[in-house]
Order: sequence, then structure tokens, then C-alpha cells
Amino acid sequence: MTPILLALGTALCYGVSNFVGPLLSRDLPTMAVIIAGQFVALCVSAIVVVAHGGDTPDAAAVGAGLLAGAGNAGGLLLFYAAAARGPLSIVTPIGATGATVPVLIGLAGGERLGALGAAGIVLAIGGVMLAARRASASAEEAADLRRTVLLAVASAACFGIFLWAISPASDSGVFWGVMLSRISLVTSLVAGALLAGSALAVPPADAPKVALPGLLLFGGTLMYAAATQRGLLSVVSVIATLFPVVTVTLAFLFLHEHPSRTQWAGIAAALAGVALLSA
Repeated sequence: MTPILLALGTALCYGVSNFVGPLLSRDLPTMAVIIAGQFVALCVSAIVVVAHGGDTPDAAAVGAGLLAGAGNAGGLLLFYAAAARGPLSIVTPIGATGATVPVLIGLAGGERLGALGAAGIVLAIGGVMLAARRASASAEEAADLRRTVLLAVASAACFGIFLWAISPASDSGVFWGVMLSRISLVTSLVAGALLAGSALAVPPADAPKVALPGLLLFGGTLMYAAATQRGLLSVVSVIATLFPVVTVTLAFLFLHEHPSRTQWAGIAAALAGVALLSA
């Protein structure tokens, strides 16, 4: 399979997962939906590591993997909270702007920012601001939208930590990095659910459904890793970051979400900013 097709597969898996997961959480316990899928993904990643072999990661890689998983856990929880309050067509593109975090961390470490990166940050921030606007909204609706956007921005920040930390976590191999982050992710989610007293039980008949979002995320991650090994990172990363287009399209077709023209402009700007940052 070509790297472009693999990257498109990543975008499709991520996009569908971001649509299906919040949809399932409307009828089933949110923490059960999140944890079940990620636990299945953890089991699969462990099997892959055992089958693939490779060098055992050092302490630095383990620490980075645990940090990546914690960031991913925070990102998922905040994303689902935002999706429960507001439209997926707005929440998902904002969540994707987490790609700015590794760039900003790199700048703090002395890296230089090219013209594309600078334009990407401006578009991403401007896109979030436009997406947060809603014409002819009441004071209560405007406040709800602001809370939704703040949750989505916080989700993006946590996902950005994951994006930054997963690279050093994968120094001993991509499969090790993915598994380490999944261990931390599942542990963090279970601990949070127990502390909050969240319901975790689901009817046996719904078990395959709640596992689907996590499996899609895991499949997308593996395809992305394979794509980066076979093709140019500057190409496959941009294609993979198109996953919000999938979620927005599904929300438009099946949930009948209709953002305003200003919000559509913000969605487009945020997506363009993420694509430029990935390039």
C-alpha cells in the first residue's frame, strides 16, 4: 500500500473515531466508551510488540511514553466533554490545532519557525476565534459556545503534549512507543473514572460498539507509522491531519449540524493552519 493511501487511511480512521465515540457516549457511559476502546487497543498493541520484538526502551523513552499517554487521556476526556456540549463540526477542528504545541515547544528550545509554520499558527488561532463566534446568538448560547471552545482548546493542548512526547517515546521503535502511551492512557483513564465514581458497566451486547473508537484510533496510528516509513513526512503528515474533514462531513450528513458562514471560515482556517504546521 502506498504511503498516500496509508495516510488517507489514518485520516479516515481518526475522523470516524471522533464521530462515533461522542455519538456512542450520548447513550452509554462516557468513561466506559473511552476506556473500553483504549483497553482493546492496548491489548492489540501489546500483541504487536511481542510479535515484532525489538530493543527494550530505555528510561527516557518510558518516561516520554507515560507522558504521551497522560496527555492523550486528558485530550480524550476534554474532547468528549466539549463534544457533549457543542457541535462536532466545531469541536474537532479546534482539537486538531494541538499540532501547534510541538511547534511552540520547539521554538522555546531554540528552533526556528519557517514561513509556513508562522502562517499555520496564525491561521489556527484565527480559525479558533472565528469558530467561537455565532451570529444572532443569545447570551446563554454564546456562553455555552465559549465553554465548548475552551474545552476544545484545552483538549488540543493535551493532544499537543501527546504529539510532542510520542516522538522520543518511539526511539526504541514505534510499536513500543504506542504501547507505552496506551499503558499510561488506560491507567490514567481508569484512575480518573474510579476517583470520579463514573459508571463503567455497559450491556454485553454493546461491548463491540464501545471498542470500535479505540480500535479505529489504533489502526490509524499504525497506518500513520507505516506511512512515515515509506513516504515523505511532509506529505503524509499533511494528509493525515485532514481527519477533521471526515468528522465534519459525517456531522453535517448525519447530525445535520449547520455552522454559520463565519464558523465555516474558522473551521477552514483551523484546518489550513494544521496542514501548514504539519508541512
